[in-house]
Amino acid sequence: MEFRITAGEEQVLQEIVRHLDAGNAPTVPELSDGLGRDAEGDVEALRKKQWVLAREVDGRLTVIGLSPMATLAVRNLRFGRRGPSEA
Repeated sequence: MEFRITAGEEQVLQEIVRHLDAGNAPTVPELSDGLGRDAEGDVEALRKKQWVLAREVDGRLTVIGLSPMATLAVRNLRFGRRGPSEA
């Protein structure tokens, strides 16, 4: 798992979390609509870095969950705990 993500990837990750918290497995078009920009590249990057779990559903890439390490990282982001290099 790659632990570093870009600011854009973090923005997409937060949008994914909002959907998942609401009980929705978001498609890339839904994420793009929510962000007001194309999210496909960031979703693919997060997938390659093993932050998100995604699969094709009805022909659309759909995020179905976060990896366990991503879940912990998001929890830390929500509560303001960042690593020393991010202080």
